[in-house]
Amino acid sequence: MYKNTAFKIKMRKRGEEEMEGSLILANGEIFTGKWHGRQKDHIGELIFFTGMGRFQEFITDPANQGKIVIATFPGILNSDLDHSKSESDKIQIGGLISQQDVSLPMNSNGKSVLDIFSAQNIPILSGMDTRALIKRVKTDGEMPAVISSGHKANRLDGHTEAVVAMSGTEYVVQNGNKHIVIINFGYKKSLIQAVSKFGNKVTVVSNHIDMNLMNSLQPDGLIFSGGAGDPMQWHKFFPQYKQLAMKYPTIGLGLGHQILALSFGATVEKMPTGHRNFKEAVIHTESKKVFMSSQNHGYAVNEKDLIKRGLRVSFKNVHDGTVEGLEHEQYPLATYQFHPEQINNPLNELIFNNFFQTVNESKGARIYA
Repeated sequence: MYKNTAFKIKMRKRGEEEMEGSLILANGEIFTGKWHGRQKDHIGELIFFTGMGRFQEFITDPANQGKIVIATFPGILNSDLDHSKSESDKIQIGGLISQQDVSLPMNSNGKSVLDIFSAQNIPILSGMDTRALIKRVKTDGEMPAVISSGHKANRLDGHTEAVVAMSGTEYVVQNGNKHIVIINFGYKKSLIQAVSKFGNKVTVVSNHIDMNLMNSLQPDGLIFSGGAGDPMQWHKFFPQYKQLAMKYPTIGLGLGHQILALSFGATVEKMPTGHRNFKEAVIHTESKKVFMSSQNHGYAVNEKDLIKRGLRVSFKNVHDGTVEGLEHEQYPLATYQFHPEQINNPLNELIFNNFFQTVNESKGARIYA
């Protein structure tokens, strides 16, 4: 098991001598750069972010909890981090890797990315050879790694992604026309904003399902949110998830899409490299229209045997053909690998309009007892 082996050196202030840090991959390779932040090691899955903007949304997305992120865009450290654009109350990633040197303050509040990361004890390695790193990840796949203030980190034995219980019930929007219940695997703030724009009452509940609670809430529709981790880690709840999706109009987003697919008997596989940007092209299989989508995932639903599970593919990725959306042939269930929370393009409007039309047409009727 990995142990913290960081040696003690005073944290560098501006103007002080730079300190070297390391990124140690699961295959034993070591990449070095300039260390910024608190002297602590962090172990996490190494991924890369291909977006040129919306950096704030990405690093605060709960789906990225604990991940070590390689920024492909060289100017990412010049980002203006505005708290109002955050998807959660904190930075979720465990470390940032950048080719760019740390910038001077550029934000509207007078703070740099380094200031904000340091305040939350999130390390940054700058001056890194990100091209070589990304080539390695593309060749060997996303893998565990250690971001370290030294070179003495142990092997990454026993690294697993922890299940996030997301306990408790939260009544986010008290009043509305319809009652939408969000099964929380790590929801984004923009999801609440999107649902509430339609004038709905919104309740968030734990992913550790209590069927008595769900029945007492009397939802008109369900949303299985996005989140972090291997979807199979929730396998013991698959029967309850399936029962709920058969009973109420339901959509699943991101991780929620994968979990619902598994609950109905489909298979999900780890991708060599995930889709992590805000402009990923998907095609609607029925209309053949192409849309730009927001994506952040490292697992994908296997298309094999979906028809036998009562599922059909509604969206596919234009670039690699992976499954991006599913619909059930019998139940009002639709799932999407992408995230339509921000209603600012035709695809997002299509997803939510269809869902709320289904909710309204159900008129409180339950499909499955």
